[in-house]
Amino acid sequence: MVAPNERRSNANDRLSIRVISAIAEHEGTTPTDIRPVLYDIIDPDALDSLFSATNEGDTRANGSVEFRYGPHEVTVHSDGRIDIERIRDSESLSSTTETASGDN
Repeated sequence: MVAPNERRSNANDRLSIRVISAIAEHEGTTPTDIRPVLYDIIDPDALDSLFSATNEGDTRANGSVEFRYGPHEVTVHSDGRIDIERIRDSESLSSTTETASGDN
């Protein structure tokens, strides 16, 4: 059973929306309240198309993309996982993983 405040990702969600939702959940806030907005950091359309199916419907190669998002290092994997590490300072890292796969 899913807790009322737990959001399950829909396979039809855009990858950029899933990243925003994962960051908001990690921060304990809503997607509309997170700052900076995603498009100030990375092109959401490019992120959405990075691991989308090709024009022929084939899946793209395995891989990942990493980017810094405020105090976070975000890694988006081709299998749909989204890993978020909160960077506290240059000497100590606290790692938290948010998984948002399209398999739900």
